[in-house]
Amino acid sequence: MARTLDLLILACTAILAIRLFTADLYRRYRVFFFYLVFETLRATAVISLGQSSDSYQKFWVVSEPVEWLLYVLVVLEISSLVLQDYKGLSTAGRWVLVTAVVVALLASGISLLAPSLLTGQGPLMRYYYVAERAVYFSLVVFLLSNLGLLMQYPITLNRNTILHSMVFSVYFLGNTVIYLLLSMRGYDTLPAVVVGMDMITLAALATWLVRLKPAGELSKLRLRPQWMPGKEEDLIGQLNHLNMALLRATGNRPK
Repeated sequence: MARTLDLLILACTAILAIRLFTADLYRRYRVFFFYLVFETLRATAVISLGQSSDSYQKFWVVSEPVEWLLYVLVVLEISSLVLQDYKGLSTAGRWVLVTAVVVALLASGISLLAPSLLTGQGPLMRYYYVAERAVYFSLVVFLLSNLGLLMQYPITLNRNTILHSMVFSVYFLGNTVIYLLLSMRGYDTLPAVVVGMDMITLAALATWLVRLKPAGELSKLRLRPQWMPGKEEDLIGQLNHLNMALLRATGNRPK
């Protein structure tokens, strides 16, 4: 079953990358497109090496941090799209996310001082599992904060950007829960964890394949469509004031 899921993920990832390129959406979602290309090549290598080989583990150890970096860059790209009209908020959010990920990785290292049932594969693999959970948690908190902002303030975005943000939020949340289960139940649950992560990945890819279309760039939406009379203007004023303050604090000149 695991190999079948790996092949399905590889096929869906490659098709989605081709779809973005042919639909000219790769220009708007450049980091996401690069991430899909990387995942296609990585999955091809993993399937070719076989998960039981020593070469697979060495390749995984080298390529996994690259995937973490791409996750961070993809989330930063989403944030810049959500806050494209609010550069102050976007810049502040970028610094917050980078700081959160660095702190999470450092905390992961400190947490290894405590006994754990996480894995029997050695200290390096144990750190990777803990670090990955920390990265996922940092990213999901940041994305949920962005979604909360969209629910609180009258920000109009295209359908694709909202969809993209929501899918990645669910993706990282699901993986965070699964890694938490792994840390609590021990290495014996690893096969089930891998299958669970594959299912979450397939669900995300299927959603992007079905819903991420050029027409979605033209369709404008708000997560919260209505406010009390006069409230919308007040919220826009608050958002603009906060954005201007953050522009000054980050050393950017308001335009």
